[in-house]
Amino acid sequence: TTNGNCAGSYSVTRTWTATDACGNSSTASQTINVQDVTAPVITTQASNIIAECDGNGNELALYTWLTNNGGATATDECSPVTWSNNFSEIANDCSAAVTVVFTATDECGNTASSSATFTINDTQNPVAPEAPANVTVACATDIPANVSLTATDNCSNEITVQGVDTTTQGNCPNSFSVTRTWTFTDACGNSSSVSQTITVSDTIAP
Repeated sequence: TTNGNCAGSYSVTRTWTATDACGNSSTASQTINVQDVTAPVITTQASNIIAECDGNGNELALYTWLTNNGGATATDECSPVTWSNNFSEIANDCSAAVTVVFTATDECGNTASSSATFTINDTQNPVAPEAPANVTVACATDIPANVSLTATDNCSNEITVQGVDTTTQGNCPNSFSVTRTWTFTDACGNSSSVSQTITVSDTIAP
């Protein structure tokens, strides 16, 4: 037997020797070449995964998924397999996704692949601050100015703020209420709101 360059590649030289009664002999040989050209068999395909955004690129979940080859398994008739993948990077933002090809390679270089997608999904609303306390004022001119509020988010640094005043009229010109609402929306469209009620009540006599 002569070993080749991998576990499934070698040659066998089979020799027959014929010898007569006087000790004369002759030989015949056969060479059997064994070459592994069969790819590994994927026994379990890699699985897609959706991870809730943690603001850090979901490094632990991604590392675990990659290390486990996306859940893929493979066997080979001649030798163990080694795994590799083509992952490069994934964006740390709303609904980022990357499709990774996991490749099983036997000792003779034959390959089989399985692909799956890792998706970062943000379903959590921004964390809104407390709204200013409700107040009651005597005249419309006493209504406090709108203030700037800022929310935080587990995934997105880009949060838009929209302030809306909704007026509900009372029984006279200087009797009404204003509901001031701040709505915070992250890059994935998740939103949260807080409100302040400003009551205008004219109780001052002429």
